[in-house]
Amino acid sequence: MTEVIRSGGLNNIESIEFEEQCLEKARETGDRNAEVVSLASLGNAYHSLGEYHLAIEFYQQWLDIAKEIGDRLEEAKSLSGLGNAYQSLGKYQRAIEFYHQWLSITRKIGDRTGEGICLGSLGNTYEYLGKYEQAIEFYQQWLGITKKTGDWTGECICLGSLGNTYESLGSYQLAIEFYQQWLGLAKFISDRNAEGMALSGLGGAYKALGKYQRALEFYEHSLEIRSDLNDLNGEANAWFNLGLVLEKINQESEAMDAFCNAREIYRAMGLDASLQDCNHAIEFLSQNIASATSAFWFRRWLIHLSQLIKTSSK
Repeated sequence: MTEVIRSGGLNNIESIEFEEQCLEKARETGDRNAEVVSLASLGNAYHSLGEYHLAIEFYQQWLDIAKEIGDRLEEAKSLSGLGNAYQSLGKYQRAIEFYHQWLSITRKIGDRTGEGICLGSLGNTYEYLGKYEQAIEFYQQWLGITKKTGDWTGECICLGSLGNTYESLGSYQLAIEFYQQWLGLAKFISDRNAEGMALSGLGGAYKALGKYQRALEFYEHSLEIRSDLNDLNGEANAWFNLGLVLEKINQESEAMDAFCNAREIYRAMGLDASLQDCNHAIEFLSQNIASATSAFWFRRWLIHLSQLIKTSSK
């Protein structure tokens, strides 16, 4: 009965109440394995709620008991939870400490899947710190594992992460290579979401290189997929990026339409920060259009004035 409820559709609050009861019972009966399960569930529930400090308390208790009963797999999982919670708090060095402990255990027990996820988490954390070269080292190790284990979904994520990191380094051609590999694999496994993300990545890299027409093609294709998937956030981002590129190639009217489409979706979703970015882009573009229009009519007026002067002088 317990397992059925745990795998059901409880929300976080209901799950916490239930797991607290299970934890109390496990401690009363001295069932250490059941205690581990409840502590893990409580940590995960609080993490999902953004209550990271509470999550850490339960993850730490989970770790202590896992060590006590000699369960290395549970020890690895609890270290993963601790690393993730500290990463969410922005305490990246602390997260790295736990991730390295997690990595050590996965290698000792031969957990290749766990090792790959851990390497990805380390890469992600170093990327947050702006230590891109170190991030790439971990992502490359992770990529090697995904290829050996046939983890195509993991390989997709890893290729995307490598592309993002090289783009952050300004190595756009290398970023494009990994984005292209990501796109090819996403198509092969029919992962439309990953395909849309890879196309967006390619658009961003080509935009950074100043190859706006190429960027436009990738963003338009990404927009099609996002729209088909009813991915509103992805669709809004695609519209916004299209607006930026259209602005670069002096298609102001089309850019304005793209920004307005993005703004409507951001507003509907309540994404205030993105909405503000969109409003700023629209305001800036409006000023440019007004300035260009004024310059156009000023030039027309000068030509007209010049013609009048020439006529009067004859």
